[in-house]
Amino acid sequence: MKSIYKIIFVSLIFMGLMTSCFDKFLEEDVYDFLSPNNFYKTEADAEAAVNAIYSRLVSSEDNDISFHRAALMIGEYPAECSSAQTSTVPYRLAFEFYTWTPNTDGIELVWKFFYQVVFRTNVAIENIPNISGDPVKIKRLEGEARFLRGLAYLYLIRLFDNVPLTTASEQNDQNLPNMGTSDAVFKQIIEDLTFAESALPDSYNGNNVGRATKGAAQAFLAKTYLTMAGYPWNKTENYALAATKCEDIIKSGNYELDSNYAMNFKEAGEHNKEYIFDAEFQQNLNGSNWVNMSSIRDQNVCGMAGWSSFGGTMNFYEDMLKNNPGDKRLATNIILSFIDTKTGEEKVWGKDFDVNKGLVHTWKYIDPEETGVGDQNSNLNYHFTRYADVLLMHSEAVNNANGFNGSYDKYYGINRVRERAGLDALANLDKEAFNKALIWERVVELCYEGHLWYDYKRMNCMEERVARKGVDIGTNKKYYVYPIPVNELSRNPNLEQHPLWK
Repeated sequence: MKSIYKIIFVSLIFMGLMTSCFDKFLEEDVYDFLSPNNFYKTEADAEAAVNAIYSRLVSSEDNDISFHRAALMIGEYPAECSSAQTSTVPYRLAFEFYTWTPNTDGIELVWKFFYQVVFRTNVAIENIPNISGDPVKIKRLEGEARFLRGLAYLYLIRLFDNVPLTTASEQNDQNLPNMGTSDAVFKQIIEDLTFAESALPDSYNGNNVGRATKGAAQAFLAKTYLTMAGYPWNKTENYALAATKCEDIIKSGNYELDSNYAMNFKEAGEHNKEYIFDAEFQQNLNGSNWVNMSSIRDQNVCGMAGWSSFGGTMNFYEDMLKNNPGDKRLATNIILSFIDTKTGEEKVWGKDFDVNKGLVHTWKYIDPEETGVGDQNSNLNYHFTRYADVLLMHSEAVNNANGFNGSYDKYYGINRVRERAGLDALANLDKEAFNKALIWERVVELCYEGHLWYDYKRMNCMEERVARKGVDIGTNKKYYVYPIPVNELSRNPNLEQHPLWK
């Protein structure tokens, strides 16, 4: 699918016409090259519209923000394993140290961005079904748009708890309320992802690889049910639904763990059997800057010096050594050594770089075998979810469900993940002990991939987890939710601040 960005000029034009529908709400620039009425004529038009939405997963119209970036930073900087390191950007530091407020500008960027995606999918969903053409392809394209809308709303409700719900392009969204909407928002997410599940294929060939699939829809349905079952909604009947949806993925036979954990973070391993859904980057067109963000300052890891603005903590390194001796993931999660691409010499952490600085870096966004990497120009994708995430969701759901009688027990998923890491299988754990083991497994398996703040919230364990990096958030649950940005409250008189942030 990376090649669809070669038609980015079409996508940008279409993004402009979508934007023009909502300029008052979002205060965006108005391009107004086309209108939906005269654009949606052919299958090619519909495909260009959907491609334009996909492009927003990786592209940025605002300074320092895009869909994947928003999802990753706001979900990962607060994690026990993560640090903004040498960054001086205020909102990154606020996310890391739990000092954010309604005035934190990074939160406003996230809110604005996710709603841009919602509005653009609304336009596509309204117009695509009216196009004449191959009904299977038309339904598939609508399914892709619905998948992306469901994805955006899932992030919004997990972040803010109470958000405005809009599904029509012509609504006066500036005046929509947010309180009391959570049931309707979850219902819409489930409807969108269920439609996508029925409309999308198991896989694609050629240039279409990278589009949303049936398995991707099922994975985010499982995540939606798991979210509803956990804190703060506590609708525990949804654990069984989450487990069932995970088992649909497992039984499909379409996915498998890569035998080498590190391959998930190399260009050669993209779209392997573990892949489910990514933000697709293409070098020299929309390359990723996570190689800059996470690489080592003043060192030549990938032919350039990094920024040391996204990485790990010493506590996480020490916890992995203490709790997971022999874990094969350590050398991927943390850069222990590298070959200097300019001198050819091996450099060792703590000896040749980051001496006395205590900075921990990760390989997850750096592929030393990737060629042509320049400033902010990496080809490496960002994983929204992969099969290991599904296996761990299944274990969590089965452990917490009441009387679930599925095909796999609660140990199946977590022990598959541990086996790949070279660790012993778990057994004979009660519910509470299993949940503690499960959240740690998610930390070491999915660190730096944007999951962990959402996991801490859902599993109601944020205080304990972030204490591991020396952050004390007390007993107030305010950091289990992000506040409505103050500027959004000013624009929309019907928005109410979250009770924990009043």
